[in-house]
Amino acid sequence: MTDDAHRAILRRMSGGGAGPGATPGGGSGSAGPGGEAVQALRLAAARAASEGFGLSVLAEVDAPLRPKLEDLEGELGPGTLAVLLAGGAGRTGLAVYAPELAQALLEWRLLGMMSEEAPAPRAMTATDAALLADLTDPMLAGLGAALGARPGGEWAAGYAQGARLEDVRQLPLRLAAGAYHGFRLHLRLGGAGRGGALFLALPEARPLPVAATAVAGAGPLWSDRMQSGVLGAAVTLNAVLWRLRMPVAQAGQLAPGDLVPLPAACLGRVRLEGAGRTALALGRLGQAHGERAVRIEGIGAAPAPDPIPDHADMALTAQP
Repeated sequence: MTDDAHRAILRRMSGGGAGPGATPGGGSGSAGPGGEAVQALRLAAARAASEGFGLSVLAEVDAPLRPKLEDLEGELGPGTLAVLLAGGAGRTGLAVYAPELAQALLEWRLLGMMSEEAPAPRAMTATDAALLADLTDPMLAGLGAALGARPGGEWAAGYAQGARLEDVRQLPLRLAAGAYHGFRLHLRLGGAGRGGALFLALPEARPLPVAATAVAGAGPLWSDRMQSGVLGAAVTLNAVLWRLRMPVAQAGQLAPGDLVPLPAACLGRVRLEGAGRTALALGRLGQAHGERAVRIEGIGAAPAPDPIPDHADMALTAQP
């Protein structure tokens, strides 16, 4: 079968056989750049599903969108699987799989079959995202190959699936501010009739890195998002009762049931420490609702229970 014949079959599978004057996916004609992108994306999606998953796909694409960075948060709904799209020169895009589409593709990939009824929703994982790269990557490659060599089409070239976006608050920290090419695909998979939506967003032009963009266009909105993202990050705190030194040989002989003596005074001088043993607060060991607890009695630097030398001695930390 020739390449032209293969493309014609895939075009009919994706619903794109109505001729060059058709209005694909919600009214964007094929004559303009937006229509070319829609046609290329429909064909790329059908080919990626056929070659990567062995699935026939009916693909429809809505009229191209022009979302801003702040508009992309609305695409990350409950249960969606969002992944970053890594391009060259610091460009980063976004792909968001609807939960029903992601589960149908994963069921086919893992079981080799697809039930007529969708399973109960579940949380998506990084492993799920890695499996779906078999669709995302060839689809992006097909789109880039179709548009990248045309004048003004370089925005579509050079993308591949990157890391999963685990928290919507990370979005303004991972993507650059500015306008994006947005596409909403509706994929119907095989004969089971299952499928769902896939949203893609690629930067319109080559953006500056996120940090540089923030400095150039810093404003209340960006600073609020930065503060929300940073303050929402998880940190580990250690409650340190006491530190002691002993030779490595003695520490290596410790066994379950051995007792390590702690002075009674340490109960009243518990230190809360962050990364690098940075002292954050001083408190007292106690109880709350039947659990061990530390009552904060001072904020900021607190004297260390015992300085730890930088040599081969081992420091043991007792943590409640």
